[in-house]
Amino acid sequence: MVSWLSTAMHKAAVGFVPAAAMLLVAMSVPASGKAAADQVEGVPARLRLDQVQELGSHNSYKRYPSPAEEQHIRTLAPEYWDGLAYGHPPLEAQFAIGIRQIEIDVAPDPDGGLYLAPYLDTTPDARRSMMAPGAKVLHFPQLDVETHCLTFRACLATLRRWSDAHPDHLPLTVLVNASDFPPIAGLWTHDARFDEAGLAMLDSDILSEIGRSRVITPDDVRGSYRSLADAVRAHAWPTLGNARGKFMFVLDAAERHYALYAKGHASLLGRVMFGYYPETAPEAAIFNIQDPRGQEARIGRLVREGFLVRTRADADTQEARKNDRRRLDAAIASGAQFVSTDFYDGAPNPQGFAYRAALPGNLLLRCNPLTAVCVPAAQTSKDLAR
Repeated sequence: MVSWLSTAMHKAAVGFVPAAAMLLVAMSVPASGKAAADQVEGVPARLRLDQVQELGSHNSYKRYPSPAEEQHIRTLAPEYWDGLAYGHPPLEAQFAIGIRQIEIDVAPDPDGGLYLAPYLDTTPDARRSMMAPGAKVLHFPQLDVETHCLTFRACLATLRRWSDAHPDHLPLTVLVNASDFPPIAGLWTHDARFDEAGLAMLDSDILSEIGRSRVITPDDVRGSYRSLADAVRAHAWPTLGNARGKFMFVLDAAERHYALYAKGHASLLGRVMFGYYPETAPEAAIFNIQDPRGQEARIGRLVREGFLVRTRADADTQEARKNDRRRLDAAIASGAQFVSTDFYDGAPNPQGFAYRAALPGNLLLRCNPLTAVCVPAAQTSKDLAR
């Protein structure tokens, strides 16, 4: 969720083209000194999840605002238009480009109908979807609501269909941004908040639509270690080969949600999603450091210790409007495994911004130089020997 919305809520109370085809040329060197032969979408299968760096999409479900939505935003909240003037192609199109990390914002709706108003004059299917109980997918109620999938389960069904059609894909990481929407004067009158049951329902939706066998869970990583954090520090993340065709879900929320999610589930035992927990917590595995500038040393330390880190290359269209790459460059240099952006090649760009985010070499995914030995793929086995 964009920063201004988070601030507003706080004051009131977030065709298939393999990634390898995008000029990916990085490899890893196993201890034997021989290059791994097995690959996943052209990436060495021996690499662990913490040994790659990838460019992902932020608010991946969000359409570029239609003319009607733009006019609505400009009328209701004109000061926020610039920060909302971005969007993404459908999820399947993002996967075709090579994106393997996405974000889906979910809004609580246990009884159904809470976010129906913008859909009253649309299609019967849309009205039925919005009336049904269960988490909805939107950016902000009654303001920025256009989405490629109206409900969380609809988004998950899209992911499953794409995965079924491309079973050998690289693991797909999904940030599930669970947002509370307390009242904001003149904009939103309800008090919509995720409770323990609502968070558990997100788990249930994932298992129902994706299937347990296709999900990398905290239990899978923790294994026989005392805690999830211990397993992560032991670099127990699965390899790309073992994670082939699977998904990893990460709860992207607030401290209140994390406490509820871990309640009765120490080290996230039995839970489906990972979360952003403090380093001292047994649930620690993944960190969300929104702005990498000035945080490069901390991110690098976490990555070397075995943790996964997500950061952002740009936010609220600010970097795009100035063609400012400093935040992107800091994110890449930090070694964070997930670098989210709104402006990759293939994303809508009606304003013609020159800014485009990519990893070095115009890549979407590469071997992580902080956690693996990376060499050009063109080098021979003799060159790889050490």
